[in-house]
Amino acid sequence: MGTKFISVEGFSEIKAIDKKNNGNQKVNMTTSQKALRFIKRIPAEIKKDAKIIRKKIGDITWSTLTPAKFFRGIRKFHIKSSYFEFMRSPKGIATALAPVAAALMLVLTVCFWTCSDKPLKVNVDGKCIATIENDKVLTQASAQMHSALSGTDTNEFATTPVIQVSFPTLASVDKSTAADVYEKLVDCNEAVVSNAGGLYVDGVFYGAAEDAQALSSALTDILTQAKAKYDNTTTTTFNNDVQVVTDVYAKDSVKSVEEIIESARQSFSIRLETDLAIDYDKYYTTVYEYDDSQLDTYEEVLAEGEMGSQKVFYRLVYVDGVQTDAVVKSTVVTKEPVDRVVLVGTKQSYTGTGDFTWPVPYTGNITSTFQHRWGKFHYGIDISWNGIYGQDIVASDSGTVTYAGWDNSGYGYCVIIDHGNGFETMYAHCCDVYVSTGEKVLKGDVIAGVGSTGYSTGDHLHFEIIDNGVKVDPEIYVKGTSYIDG
Repeated sequence: MGTKFISVEGFSEIKAIDKKNNGNQKVNMTTSQKALRFIKRIPAEIKKDAKIIRKKIGDITWSTLTPAKFFRGIRKFHIKSSYFEFMRSPKGIATALAPVAAALMLVLTVCFWTCSDKPLKVNVDGKCIATIENDKVLTQASAQMHSALSGTDTNEFATTPVIQVSFPTLASVDKSTAADVYEKLVDCNEAVVSNAGGLYVDGVFYGAAEDAQALSSALTDILTQAKAKYDNTTTTTFNNDVQVVTDVYAKDSVKSVEEIIESARQSFSIRLETDLAIDYDKYYTTVYEYDDSQLDTYEEVLAEGEMGSQKVFYRLVYVDGVQTDAVVKSTVVTKEPVDRVVLVGTKQSYTGTGDFTWPVPYTGNITSTFQHRWGKFHYGIDISWNGIYGQDIVASDSGTVTYAGWDNSGYGYCVIIDHGNGFETMYAHCCDVYVSTGEKVLKGDVIAGVGSTGYSTGDHLHFEIIDNGVKVDPEIYVKGTSYIDG
């Protein structure tokens, strides 16, 4: 028989075992102990063999070295002169590989149960409520429960049931979806109420009612009461975001409908729209007929005009009782006016008629009226609009120019016309004047250009009418088409 090689570590281990078992008594070792001993010896054996191999390589010369001899010698040396000799037999090989196979099986088993999706049983209070494909399904269901409760003033940890998971005995049972698990979690949770209606106003939660429909009806009643004093054309809506969300809520957030409405009442904003009809006069039109045999100062009323009437329909908008808008929906004429017919002469005359024309054909916009302004009285009207600088100013009636030039009192360049019938008109803040003192002008003649001279804050015409020495409101005689308070 060949002598088996035992390393220093192996010898020390055997010696320790012999000493423990009182000398030469044989020790019976289990397979696991043998495997452990084998694994512990491997590093030392490899280190010892490496030393011997390095020595053998040093003895080899190029004349004696062939690949076949080299590998055959190494194999023969390693098998016959080391602890691994026992691996020459199938039993020895099996004995050596058994621990490795066992370790590999353990690793594969751990990987299988930790890395692969596997069916799970979901248990609440020890009772199985569902079987799921993997833990992701439970995570989704729990997230849905958390989402349902997170918008309320509720501690979701106190309302989430204690959930355990385990492996099912049969993998072929039907699997529940995340939605199914969520519904079952709700059903078995006594701390929550399903299908309740939660009231949210601008994202703020005010409580949940078990009867969501009753809560919605209460909100409808609020809107109905808001239009009780109006006709059936009136509509009411919430002007802010008011929602009843049917979902799952914690029991401690459930209140009566009355309590919820009362707590949220100050947060409601109500928009009310209603129709309003107002009667207005419809002005008649003055129609002129001309007689060239009469001076242009001649005027005779052939037919008096009669006012008509019209009804204007508005859509009014109120928010929390304050009117915010009024839109004209339609206008209906209830009575047509009758034209006023006037006969006038056409023979030229420089005497005023008392019928004044608008002095700035470019625009009819009034920016300041005949009123108190800036601590003193404004004796005229200001006419202005974008691009008005340099636009024509025309004589409002025929007459004689009594002043044309610069005025040191603040009017800048101005023109004054005496119309010969007790009326005078003044045109101030002009950029330039085109007439001279003493010149005769007819109604509509261009006399100056709009400017901003004198005490002026912008391009405009300051227009005055003087009746027998008294400055009167020009709008008694001429009417603008629009107003912007300047």
